[in-house]
Amino acid sequence: MSENIGNEPKKLRREQILSLEYYNYKGIFTGSMKAMRYRIEKIEEEENKFFLVHIWQGPYNFDVTSKEEMRKKEFPFTEEGAEEVADWINKIFESDFMQIENVIN
Repeated sequence: MSENIGNEPKKLRREQILSLEYYNYKGIFTGSMKAMRYRIEKIEEEENKFFLVHIWQGPYNFDVTSKEEMRKKEFPFTEEGAEEVADWINKIFESDFMQIENVIN
């Protein structure tokens, strides 16, 4: 799901999290980067639309992982918001999960 350039950590690119249209049809996108799992969905509350993103440590999927063990954050449901989603996922991976990977390897 993510790109590896040289020795740099893998990065999630905006286009990898699919188009806004995908989420308009109730699509939920899940992915992983090494030990990190993430889930992206569109939420609509009255007139407000936003991305809701969950991040947690694997190996388990969203349904069986305790919600207390997850981080979540909301982003505007726009192209700019989608960029922010990818940036936040990358930031969490680099700050928290790269350390885990370095210990494992």
